[in-house]
Amino acid sequence: MFLSKEERFERHQQEVVKSGALSTQVAVGAGLAVAAGASQAALDFTGVTGAIDATTIVAAITAVAAIKILPGVAKWGFNKVIGWFRG
Repeated sequence: MFLSKEERFERHQQEVVKSGALSTQVAVGAGLAVAAGASQAALDFTGVTGAIDATTIVAAITAVAAIKILPGVAKWGFNKVIGWFRG
């Protein structure tokens, strides 16, 4: 059976709609299954938040500040030392 271009296009569109509807149903079903399992389990972040304290945060901020400042300080120091030899 030979189909015209319009009939082939129409059939293709129908197949796309059918496959899209099926994938949507599968995604919704999977989402509901995950949500049902997650609602029964309590989220507990004490392991993560307990490992981080104020000293760790301050050390991290200081390290980032040092990384930002040190290239400028090194350039200044280099120019200072070179200036001693140039007179």
